Amino acid sequence: MADFDLAVIGAGATGAAIARDAAGRGIKVLLLDRNDLSSGASFGPDMLVRRALHTRSGAIAAWRAALAEREVMLATAPHLARAQRIVLLPQESNRSALALRGRLFACDHLTKRRILPASQTINLTHHVFGTALRRQFDFGFAYSDCRIDEVRLPVANTRDAADRGAVVCTRTRLHTERGEEWTLVLNARGERRSVTARVLANAAGASVNEVAARLAVKPPFAIRSVKESYIVARRAFDHDGGYLLPDRRYGRYVLALPFAEDSMLIGPAEQDHSGDAAAPAPAAADIASLCALANHYFRRAIQLDDVTPFARVRVIAAAASCPWTPPAPHRLLHLDAPRGLAPLLTVGDGPVVLARRLAEAALGQIACFFAGAPSWTANAPLPGGEFTPDALEIFTKETLRRWPFLRASHARRLVSSYGARLERILGGAAQSSDLSERFGADLTAAEVRYLMREEWAETADDILWRRSALGFGFAATEREALAQFMAAEQSVGSRSSLGGTP
Repeated sequence: MADFDLAVIGAGATGAAIARDAAGRGIKVLLLDRNDLSSGASFGPDMLVRRALHTRSGAIAAWRAALAEREVMLATAPHLARAQRIVLLPQESNRSALALRGRLFACDHLTKRRILPASQTINLTHHVFGTALRRQFDFGFAYSDCRIDEVRLPVANTRDAADRGAVVCTRTRLHTERGEEWTLVLNARGERRSVTARVLANAAGASVNEVAARLAVKPPFAIRSVKESYIVARRAFDHDGGYLLPDRRYGRYVLALPFAEDSMLIGPAEQDHSGDAAAPAPAAADIASLCALANHYFRRAIQLDDVTPFARVRVIAAAASCPWTPPAPHRLLHLDAPRGLAPLLTVGDGPVVLARRLAEAALGQIACFFAGAPSWTANAPLPGGEFTPDALEIFTKETLRRWPFLRASHARRLVSSYGARLERILGGAAQSSDLSERFGADLTAAEVRYLMREEWAETADDILWRRSALGFGFAATEREALAQFMAAEQSVGSRSSLGGTP
């Protein structure tokens, strides 16, 4: 008998969602990643309405299913997914204002909405959204979309998978042998262990074809890599809404959204990418074009020297008729199950908001190999999400009432990151000093210990970039102090990586 029913390669949005779904069906799961959780994730949002404005007509069924999934995410992860109100400024678009309004109307009515409010035309000369804009932008179209914390979502899925019995191994190198079962030789931190699995799923994201080649199978998907560049700058507006800025020169739509503290996130600027998907660097021309676009729309100017740029790589099907249309799940799945050999399921990458739905389809493809339960994730909250979407502010106020020594911004960040699980960080603390050392921003030793204990964090960068966005506000000396603290904690209570799950 195999040690595991299913082994999943890749602990990004898709792989973690597959592991969670499978573990919840009673399937014995091993989740592996050669790096950290969320190592391919980014703070750049992949929002569906922006895609809808780019896409050509058609694919109604795909859009209906994708837009409906936003409501599922808002209901099951209200701390990680939220309704973001955005104003589209049609004046500089290559499309007519009427055409853009029609697209927003279609997004409103293709599927039922319980949480997201409808779009509307607003007069910006007498509206809070208009105060930050230059005078010529006198009207716009306000709409709501689902904004997901793409860094925290894979972590939450992995945590739930582990709570349901999955074994999680990060920073683990893998060698495979394929017979009637998969033999997996795991190497991590000087330890070597061999296990077996009945089915293997390759959900390695941007590296899916590279992993397929290592598994000695022909890569089933022709993929195209697209680099998305963003900048983080001082916020040019004094509200929690966002903007969608048409860029006529490049024929694109650029988001300007609230970010950490008093910052805003602007992007993406997109171009084909052929370099290392793990370490993309934003091009200087893209950074300059995003700054220029922001200054064209906003009264409060930003300077090149005052922005923090970053980039991520997104993969899409090279043969897609329109790269903006969300692919149907079955087009991202390829099952290789020759007679006498253990099955291999290869899973392509899609928008993060559709990761749950893609995982559900993936389990449907391999369900015949297990005796697991039916699908269940559409109505089950992710860890920390055990409250309704409209209760987020109430929950934040309750957090401040119970732990009154917290600053409001600190409480909001903890609620938005951990939801109801923040009790595991704050516990019985009665004053700020009970959370122990403070490293920078509002990161405390109590939160660091939680992340090391329950979220597989091992390095300072794990915490600053793959569990939060705190890295944008951390000085080098603060990062070094955090790294030294974590090294000391690890020496006191080190655990075996191949033993796996905290």
